[in-house]
Amino acid sequence: MKKIILLFALTCFLTSCNVTESIVFNDNGSGEFLVTYEMGDAVTAMTEAMGGKKSDAEKKEKGEVMDTTMVFAEIMETYKDSISALPEEKRLAMEAVKDMFMTMKMDEDAGVMDLGVGMKFNSIEDLKNIQEKIKKAQSLNGQSGQVDALKGGSPIGKFMGDDDNNVSYVMTDKGFSRITEAQVLEEGAESMEELFDPSNEGDKEMMDYFEEAYYNVRLTFPKAVKSISVEGAEFSKDRKTVTYRANWIEYIKNPMLLDVNVKFVDE
Repeated sequence: MKKIILLFALTCFLTSCNVTESIVFNDNGSGEFLVTYEMGDAVTAMTEAMGGKKSDAEKKEKGEVMDTTMVFAEIMETYKDSISALPEEKRLAMEAVKDMFMTMKMDEDAGVMDLGVGMKFNSIEDLKNIQEKIKKAQSLNGQSGQVDALKGGSPIGKFMGDDDNNVSYVMTDKGFSRITEAQVLEEGAESMEELFDPSNEGDKEMMDYFEEAYYNVRLTFPKAVKSISVEGAEFSKDRKTVTYRANWIEYIKNPMLLDVNVKFVDE
């Protein structure tokens, strides 16, 4: 039962998976920001843990396939009467994310379930407080309260990341920077490394679960990239797209691992 509860919490909270943060910039400085949570493995694990593995007969039937985008502004207009009757907290959350959208791609047979939260922006200034908007979008999930309770009362809590970290983005003609402002631990508090105890059964189980989980960053620019400050980054053929990543647990210990400085090719 403990495994089922943890897997359910992971699936609902969109962190039991590989996460990809993608930003695409256009020539005029506009673009699209999207965080995608690849949840296929988590959903499969949860289904099997609950005894829901398909029989041979069921496997012959074609699984559900879905590829949809939900735009909050359109939802708010279509269901404005219902939204006006929501509790104030939910209504304000909807208002805060009206310029955002959610995506869902699912292919049961292929074990794919990707959920995304994103926003089209006119300039990089629009990305201020984007993490806060993503949290508000996630808070619209009907199970958010239960998940928060599970997060605080189980080993999963320390593997969720710090909601108070703030990421800012800076774009100039010469380059780009991703900068994390991480919350400083109070004096006498345990370091992040000390919070993960491999000898603790709960911690070890979660560390094994997240061993192959990564936080990926993919950046696409209108100019070719001359250099990047992180090791192991991959470039597209035209060097306009760069991708790099950090292991999820290492990222939780140090969110600044994903900070980067990019220099563009001189034109």
